[in-house]
Amino acid sequence: MMYERRIVASLQDIKALIFQCNQCKSRTAMSPDDWTFVPKQCPNGHHWAINTGKIFESGFMPEAFLASLRNLRDPAYEQSGFKIFLEFEDAK
Repeated sequence: MMYERRIVASLQDIKALIFQCNQCKSRTAMSPDDWTFVPKQCPNGHHWAINTGKIFESGFMPEAFLASLRNLRDPAYEQSGFKIFLEFEDAK
C-alpha cells in the first residue's frame, strides 16, 4: 500500500513570506498583510534583482496570481538572487 501525505492551505493561512538570499542563506520574513515590496537586498547587503522582465497585467486578480506563481517557478527566476518561502502554522 502506498501512503501519501499532502498539505492543503488557503492564502489566508500564510503566516509569513520569507525571502532567502542565494549567497549567504540569510532570511527576511514579513507578514503578508504588511508586505508591500520585495526587499532589494538581503540583511547582509547582497543585491537582489527584483525585475526579471516578466510583467503580467490583468484586471482579474486570481489570473494575475497564477501567472505570477508560474513566472516565479520559471528557472530564469533563480537569477534574482533570492528564493521565496511561505510559512504556515504547524497543523497538529
